[in-house]
Amino acid sequence: MAGVWLTRCTCKNDLSTWTVKNSPPDRGVFIEKIINCHGKINFFQEIENVKSLLLHDHLIVRFLALLVLVAALFLLAWTFSYLFLPEAILRGRTSAAILAGETAASSFYMEWLRIVIINLSVCLLTVIAPNLLRGDTGLPFGYYTVCVQAIMYAVTLGTNSFSLPLPDGPIAPTFAVLARSGPYEISAYILAATATASISRWTLRGRWPRQTVEHWEPDRGHRMSRVEWAGLVLAGVLLVTANAWEAFQIITRFG
Repeated sequence: MAGVWLTRCTCKNDLSTWTVKNSPPDRGVFIEKIINCHGKINFFQEIENVKSLLLHDHLIVRFLALLVLVAALFLLAWTFSYLFLPEAILRGRTSAAILAGETAASSFYMEWLRIVIINLSVCLLTVIAPNLLRGDTGLPFGYYTVCVQAIMYAVTLGTNSFSLPLPDGPIAPTFAVLARSGPYEISAYILAATATASISRWTLRGRWPRQTVEHWEPDRGHRMSRVEWAGLVLAGVLLVTANAWEAFQIITRFG
């Protein structure tokens, strides 16, 4: 029967609109439009679901969500660097590597102290402090810097860019990495980032170079809860313990 056909497919942010009048729509084109529309809806819905986990009220949920995300990025970067990047590409090119030096300390305690100072400084300056600022997505900047730290460590593993290079060369992706201190140091950074997510004071709006900074006030204020303080303390304990393991490995192998 002749008539007026009007079909409108509207996705989030009005991503797709399709209107056909006075004739029935071609079935194949109609199905393709519907699939594309729902695909976009599902994609953005998944993004929102991940973001809601990263900003969840409960610390354990935020921590696990960021841990899974960082682990995925870490594995991808490790595999790529091992297969395609030249050996020692980062050696001596990071501030932490420069501070660590190219020789082991004279004793375990001196090496441990040096590693603790470097790692606590990195955690404070590149993980906790950036959380004072949030992006348009609502995520604290410390989340991004943790991802960068994990990727840099992955490249270091895959290219043997350690200040004290491993005699066996670059390390291929393997669960044997869990015997090293790095994954636990990164986990401590992740816990510190998620535990201090509520300290944000400002939001960065817009795109560079026309970005503006706006004051940000969370519903429950800027105060950290007891659970978050406990998480931050636990992050410190985990970090210092991992540093002790790293110092022991260095002194044993290179001391």
